[in-house]
Amino acid sequence: MSVRLHDANSLRAVSPASLSAYARLNGWEKTEPYGAHSDVYAAVGLPEVILPRTQRIGDYAEVTARLIRTFAQTAAVDESDLLRELRTADRDAIRIHASCDDAVTIDHGLILISGAKDMIASATRSLFEPRAAYKGRPAKEVLEYLRRVRLADMAQGSFSVLLLPPAVPPAVDHVLERLPGEGRIGGINEAEEEPIERQATRRLADALGATRQAMAETIGGESDAFGNAISKGMSANLCQALAAMTAPFETLDLSLTWALTRPAHTNQEIRFAFAKEESCILQEAARALRKRRVQADVRLTASVEGLKRKGREVTLAAHMDGGSRLVVAHMTPADYERAIDIHKRSAKVELTGDLELLGRRTSLLNPRIVV
Repeated sequence: MSVRLHDANSLRAVSPASLSAYARLNGWEKTEPYGAHSDVYAAVGLPEVILPRTQRIGDYAEVTARLIRTFAQTAAVDESDLLRELRTADRDAIRIHASCDDAVTIDHGLILISGAKDMIASATRSLFEPRAAYKGRPAKEVLEYLRRVRLADMAQGSFSVLLLPPAVPPAVDHVLERLPGEGRIGGINEAEEEPIERQATRRLADALGATRQAMAETIGGESDAFGNAISKGMSANLCQALAAMTAPFETLDLSLTWALTRPAHTNQEIRFAFAKEESCILQEAARALRKRRVQADVRLTASVEGLKRKGREVTLAAHMDGGSRLVVAHMTPADYERAIDIHKRSAKVELTGDLELLGRRTSLLNPRIVV
């Protein structure tokens, strides 16, 4: 099926980064600039194409239609299918598929969509502060991320939801160099330096994997499997969302795919499955996590052992119970800068906050440096 020019809005929704990523993935390479706003791409045995670098050209929809026609003919695929693929090629994708024999009730459909939102929100919140349970309004960074998530059209048959997080910026590290003397604090890894649009998807994958593993360990007799998974993004909120989505259906399948414009460490689709009978385990995990005890208004003396810019995370060696225990705290910007200075001076610091035990991990919530 040909892409018609009256589909101009759909054609303009294809980003230049998506066109470039698709071309490179299928063998084309950039050879030279073409005018002020385009580049020439060529490949052995393939037609030469001119790809725009910006959508701010008057005939962008027509140019995109011609490119899709060329790409589709070369790959022997349907043009409309390729258009749908390219419209989301600059985004990770989260697919939720609920099995059912017939059309779902409106209540069950709303539960699935509401649960999907809660699932993503809890995973994204854990990027900034892993907790057993979340209350109140999320931080503005999380709300801004959620505002940019899109609900795409649903597939026919059974009941499916396609969630499109915000577009993932293409990687530019290969053309950037670190400034002289610039280093890393606390061993920040590559994933921590990625944009939040990719970090949030990774975090959701980690959280779902940790939840799946915790369920298996709980059945196997592990006493605090869910508590030990909190540091990976699992929370009462995530378990509650999964329980709500799973309960009305025989099975719930979730899959995550990566934007073509920013290849992941593996571009393979990641899949998770939850069965109807497992919703009770998730429900109980959510209840237990919300009952975890928190020691309020604790005062600690500690040394700074590690620093991570992402989330302003500080690892402390605190003096507790006659010994030393590692405690993780997420600081305000001002206190994080103070923690850097304290770490450089190898000095002691006094803090107040609410102490929360997370399996083998201890966190100081609402931390504040006193001295």
